[in-house]
Amino acid sequence: MFRKFLIFIVCLILLLCLPALAYTLEDVEWKDKADKSGTLYWGSTIKMDDYTIKAEDFNKDGFVSISISRDGEVKEISPLKVGGSLGYRDTENGEDIKVFIKSVTLKVDEWTGNMNDPHASVEVYKRAVPRMKIDISTEEDTYDPRDMAPRYIVATINIKNEGDARASEMDVEIDPNGMELVSGKLSHHLIAIEEDEALDPIVAKFEIPEYWEQTRKDITVTTKSRDINDDINEDRKVKTLTIEPVVELIITKTITENVYMDGTAHVSVSIWNDGIYSVNSATITNPVLGDMELQDSISQETKLSFAPGETKAKLFQYTLKPVKTGTYKVPAATATFTDSEGKVHTFKSKTPSVKITGPDIVLTKTINPSTVSPGDEVKVTVAVANKGTVRASVTASETLPETVTFVSGDLNFKEVVSKGKTLSYSYIIKTKEAGEIRLPATTSTFIDFEDFKGEKVSNMPVISVVDPEQTSADFSPEGTSGDKSPSSSSSSPSSDSEYAEDENRVQPGFEATTLVFVLFCVYAVYGRRRKQ
Repeated sequence: MFRKFLIFIVCLILLLCLPALAYTLEDVEWKDKADKSGTLYWGSTIKMDDYTIKAEDFNKDGFVSISISRDGEVKEISPLKVGGSLGYRDTENGEDIKVFIKSVTLKVDEWTGNMNDPHASVEVYKRAVPRMKIDISTEEDTYDPRDMAPRYIVATINIKNEGDARASEMDVEIDPNGMELVSGKLSHHLIAIEEDEALDPIVAKFEIPEYWEQTRKDITVTTKSRDINDDINEDRKVKTLTIEPVVELIITKTITENVYMDGTAHVSVSIWNDGIYSVNSATITNPVLGDMELQDSISQETKLSFAPGETKAKLFQYTLKPVKTGTYKVPAATATFTDSEGKVHTFKSKTPSVKITGPDIVLTKTINPSTVSPGDEVKVTVAVANKGTVRASVTASETLPETVTFVSGDLNFKEVVSKGKTLSYSYIIKTKEAGEIRLPATTSTFIDFEDFKGEKVSNMPVISVVDPEQTSADFSPEGTSGDKSPSSSSSSPSSDSEYAEDENRVQPGFEATTLVFVLFCVYAVYGRRRKQ
């Protein structure tokens, strides 16, 4: 009994191996499109992979003798006419090949009967293999576990054999990258798939996974099928899905969009836990816009916890006063927390902008020159710039120190300064005595057509008044060699006494060098005498 069973098993194995070992050229399915084409003249060749196709001979009856060689050895040879073909069955590797005769041109001379440069147009085909086109479709490309629908990921897989040959014993494997299968199967086996055959759709349903941060998940479908040579042909397709996090803190930071220079901007920060889990001990930080003046006393950081779906409105509320015109972005508020797995997550608000309009008057006072002698004149120029968005009427006045006298020019200014423009006025003063003179700041008032009023002051430049006679006395030779304090004489490196002292100094280490040299000479003389 056991012997019969063993014989049955051996026969079954042989039958399973038979299609791969015993197929003939008649069983081969060739590619629909030629892999190579060309023209063969008498004795010429065409190369394709390891094969050489050669036109061995032509005759007047329209035949061309074609040979197929590999590694210098002729595998097949046969005379062919137009429409004929010559195939070679590679029993070792299954690299079967077929040569098809598309046309033959002989050009027989009517007088001599000889053929004039005969040639044949040929096409070369390889054995076809199955190729699976795989399509993976889902209801969405992005899934959010916080949404009520859809609750599952439903993947529909369509497979079609778009190769030029039949496939057999095909396995289909679905890899959901760790997502839990709800219904369907991850493995499928099919006996045969004919050329151009489309399989029934395969449907698999998965749970939407939960992650603390946005995650990409791949659904990979792989097919492995066998061809007539029993070679395995593998095809693969990947579908990438985006999974939203289970918790997201939505931070909303708002500010008044348009503010006039005499107004205030109101800032508010609110946070919503758009998640299905609680957030504990989140650190909330709210930096303040540095280009505006904070009007309230607030804390810029706090710690809070949020229940699922909870909103904490107006966590921060404060007002800002404009300092200058322009458009400014408010720094983002942030919320940071650590999840149950120890990972840190940070969420940020958007950065809204506030536009400040109105006049922006800037006074700049300059002097020329800045260093003078007593009695010299100095030109003072005051530039009045309006860096704002509307024009304003500006009134300015000057105050002079007692150490100067007014010579000429304008000490008062009253003009309408348009936006983006700069006007100036100047005057000349005369200095009286040596020293530093700090000019008082120019004071100004302005008012625009919205009755917005304000005051501005300029910088305070310094005039250095130097007495030339005193300067010459300080740097004269008599001054440097005359009355000197003990500290200055002891610290001066250029006195005559020090130079004299330097001339009498001996280079450190010179005596020792001389002594060594003398001893060396004595030793040399003594040694020479001993040799004599």
